[in-house]
Order: sequence, then C-alpha cells, then structure tokens
Amino acid sequence: MSSSSDSFLQKPTEELQYLVQHPELYHAALVAEAGRELRRRGATIAKPAPDRELVAAPTPLYDAYAESAPSPLTRWWPAGLIAAAVGGLAWWGLRDSAAPSKATPAAATQPIVLEAVKTNRMPDFEAETAQQVAATRRQLPAQDRADTTATGRYARTTRRYWLAENAAAYLTAQAQGDSASSLFPTQVDLALERISWFMKARAYDQHLHPVMEARLNEMEQGMLLRRSSLQTLKTQYSVGAEVTESKEAFVQAAEAEDIGREVQGLPSRKQPIAGSLASLNGTAKTAPSEEYKVVSSLPAPHRNQNPLYVLDGSLLPSDAMTGEAPHAVRSIPPDSIARIVVLKKQRAIEAFGPRAHDGAVIVFTKAAVRSSGRNQM
Repeated sequence: MSSSSDSFLQKPTEELQYLVQHPELYHAALVAEAGRELRRRGATIAKPAPDRELVAAPTPLYDAYAESAPSPLTRWWPAGLIAAAVGGLAWWGLRDSAAPSKATPAAATQPIVLEAVKTNRMPDFEAETAQQVAATRRQLPAQDRADTTATGRYARTTRRYWLAENAAAYLTAQAQGDSASSLFPTQVDLALERISWFMKARAYDQHLHPVMEARLNEMEQGMLLRRSSLQTLKTQYSVGAEVTESKEAFVQAAEAEDIGREVQGLPSRKQPIAGSLASLNGTAKTAPSEEYKVVSSLPAPHRNQNPLYVLDGSLLPSDAMTGEAPHAVRSIPPDSIARIVVLKKQRAIEAFGPRAHDGAVIVFTKAAVRSSGRNQM
C-alpha cells in the first residue's frame, strides 16, 4: 500500500485544488498535504469560495477569481454618491450664515488701532507766583516792609502758598470744565504735596509781624479749603462719578479763591465781613467817637498808609505804593456820595479783618442807600 504522499502524486491538480478550497470538509492533514503537492507542482492555489458551498465541479483558479471579483469602488459608489449629495445640501444651507457679513467685517481682520489718550500737562506757575508774591508783599504796612528779614521769611512762605493755590485753582477749573485728563489724580496728589509744603512752614515760629501772621492765617484757611476740595474731586474722578457735580467742592474752592484775592488786595467776590449796608452803617454808628469820624470828602492819601475802602459793601484796596483811593471810588461824583465814614485801625480790623490794618474808609452812595430802603443815614 502506498503512503499518503504517493497517493497525492497520483491525484489530478483539480482534485487537489478542491481539497484546499474546502478545508472544512477534510482532515487538516489532508488539506495541508494537498497544498504541499500543489506547491511542488507549481500550481496556483485557488482561493476558497466565499460562501463555502459544496460544489462537485472544480473551482476556477485564484487568479481567475481575483480578476472577476468586483472592486471596492464598484461596491461602494452608491453610498459615496448619497454622502456627497447630503454634504452638498448641508453646505448650501449653511453658506449664508457661515460667510462673514459685508457690512460688518470680521473682528479678526480689523487692524489694531491705538487710541489717543488726552492729557493736560500742569504748568509750573513760577511766573504767576512771582507776581503774586510781590503783590502780597505790597499789601503789608510800610513799617513791616522795612523789616527785610521778616519780609523775606514772609515772602518765602507766601511763595509756597501761591504755588499750591495756583495748582489747586488749575485743577479745579479742569474739573469744572469737565476737561480733567487721565493725569488728574496724579496732578491732585502733586497739588496736595504743595499744600503740605506750605503747612509745614506754618508749623514754625518765624518771628513775623502781627499783620504778616494774620495774612498767613488767612492763607492757611484757604489751603485747608483747597485740600478738602481737591480730595473730594479726586475721589469723584477715581470712582467714575461726574466731577462737575461736586458742588460742595466747588463752593470750598470759591472760598479759597476769594482768600487769595483778598491777600493780594483785590476786590472780594463775596459779601463783606460786616455784611449789608445797614450793618456797615451800624458799625460806624456804634463805634466810639474816637474810633471813627464822618468826613465830607475822601481822605488825602499817604505813602505809608494803605486803608481799605468799602464802597457800598464791596471791599477795595487802596494803591499799595501811594495809598490813593481805588479808581472806582475816585470816579464817583461828589454829589452822588451820601456819607463817608473813616474807621480807625483797631475798629477797622474788627470789622474787616487784617486787610484793614491801616483803617477803613466806608463810602455810601445815594443810589445804594435808596435801593436799600434807607433814606436817612
């Protein structure tokens, strides 16, 4: 009896192909031996049938099967066509919403623009301060100005005052005009430092004359008002509130400004210290006879005397160099004057403050008296 290998030598190639093509029907050893015999013969091993059906006829060779098998493109082209159609419909529906609007360009395409920030540089006020210090010094009595040592100390202190006052007035105007820039808080801090600089000088006894001390006390009061006003404005600006609505701060600033005018000898913008015409007349009438006198004409000027003139309630300084009455008083026709009262120094200072260190000349015009309802003085 021949071996299994010899028996496979006698089998035709088609039968061996069938064995290999249907391995589920035969023992694995037989299928393997059939495959070895086919390889020995150089025959192409046919691919097993996809459906594994039992067929009696020999199956075509593997190469023939590969050539006749449908390609993946042939089998999947309907699905691809459907997917392309669905994708096209989706694109058509979304293209309008996805496209950027012509009227509103995309934010990413807009160029970066640096916005200009408005800033207001604060002046140094050196020129104004020099003039104001000179004007303040001229308001001193002649005998005080003769003391050059005290006058020098007084001038240096008033310089600190005017540097602070000018800076505060500048910033207040910025706030009132709604033109404060981003530097406003920093500039307020600088003005507050100048106020502190003046206050530190006031902490020392500089051995000044009484009139000088009285004037510096007025300036100190003005600086306290400025400090409170600026702090309020800075707070309003920092929290984003309208600084133009800071009425209390502006009232304080106006009072401080009026003090600055007074120490320069300029007319006050507020009511006189003594009040209305009636109170002014009462001040003259209630004063002891040795402290006042009624005259028929304006007193003659003296170079070393600078009396304060009060015209119908308005405070007007006399000329600092000559002591002459201000132009507003000198230009009044004599027949328009109802009464002239001259107050002596102490009484004048009590009524009008240190500005009346050389006395006061109170002038009542007939028109003002009539408007106040007083026909008899």
